[in-house]
Amino acid sequence: MPHPDQNQQVQLQIPADLDCVYRDFFTIFAGPDDVILEFGNVNRSVANQVKIADRIAMTPANALRLREALDRTILEMQRRVSASRTAQDAGFNGGTA
Repeated sequence: MPHPDQNQQVQLQIPADLDCVYRDFFTIFAGPDDVILEFGNVNRSVANQVKIADRIAMTPANALRLREALDRTILEMQRRVSASRTAQDAGFNGGTA
């Protein structure tokens, strides 16, 4: 199945009842034909126990696209946080350096 070009507009179909869940643990397994991502949650009641709740398989090419998108997103988030902190610091010291 062809993958949409990064510059191509696509229509996302998001179900109204789609759950957003928090995961604080992940593992990654890579083979020659696929990359497996597993997501879960650390059991706070039992030491060293994690419950895996989601498993996602993708092609290596899609995993590379995911990595690139994560890199761009995290860099932009870091830039915004840094700019916000700089602005807050300027407000605390009266705007002088």
